[in-house]
Amino acid sequence: MKFSETIAKLKGERTLLLCHDQADSDAIGAAYALARYIGGDVGVPQAVATHTYRLIEELELSVIIAPDTASYQHVVVVDAASPVQLRESLPTKFWFVDHHPENDLQKLALGGLYDPVSSTCQLVYRLLKELGVKLDRKTGLALAAGIMTDTINFHKGDAEAFRSFGEILDATGLTYEAIQRLYMTDERRDRGAICQAAINAEQHEIGGYHVLVATICENIPTFAARALFDLGADVSVVGYTRGEEVEIRMYIRQELAANHKLDAADVFRNVPGMEKGTAWGYSLFAGYRAKGDLKTLLANIVQSFQERLRS
Repeated sequence: MKFSETIAKLKGERTLLLCHDQADSDAIGAAYALARYIGGDVGVPQAVATHTYRLIEELELSVIIAPDTASYQHVVVVDAASPVQLRESLPTKFWFVDHHPENDLQKLALGGLYDPVSSTCQLVYRLLKELGVKLDRKTGLALAAGIMTDTINFHKGDAEAFRSFGEILDATGLTYEAIQRLYMTDERRDRGAICQAAINAEQHEIGGYHVLVATICENIPTFAARALFDLGADVSVVGYTRGEEVEIRMYIRQELAANHKLDAADVFRNVPGMEKGTAWGYSLFAGYRAKGDLKTLLANIVQSFQERLRS
């Protein structure tokens, strides 16, 4: 049975579309589009990312925080690659839709749609096309926003992402500018924060590789780590603190990972002091969350690379 047929059977039943914690626009957009079709609720474990606020407002979407997954007949996990991204909201039974290069949830799921493309929203669009769903403006807005942000305003992306985005605009009468306006204020502030992080970044040359380490004042460590990576870092590490909680994101270049048999998530799990927190990711990207001292953890990450790359 095609997964689109499974989704069709959920219509009218009590269903939760569960996003990863700190849900971004791709997660929110995909969940909203599925919820509109199925008639379900959208939930996140603890919070949504700040840059999604305008999108959520435009969609007039009510997002449930820490939903009781057991109270639903069905749960569809959207845009999550690891159980740790769902925190205490990890359901016992669920379906899933995801696009990340590696996914640790699929072996736990009842089934789903997994394809490592540019965004989860394009997978949801694929499902809705198979079901013959006519997109309304809000669903189009949700899907287009997810595709645009996960391709970093189309600075990267596969052919399907570009094609899907164009088809969505054509079907709904939306414009690129209308999607972009959702993020203009946040983008201006975020660009400033990323620039400052780059200016203040520590650069370490270890074994011929460039390791950039920075902190950022806005809750966008993933975007900042990607920006430093795109500047030319072989390893980019960015940390953010919120109260006592620390968030760290890291990208590793493919060549380095292959030459030294590195897995980004495994690196985090083995850094002294980081065993107390939660690490997730795959070979070339890792995320980390815990209570701790950011300065100490970043120094320990650098020390870990010094040992790994010079051994």
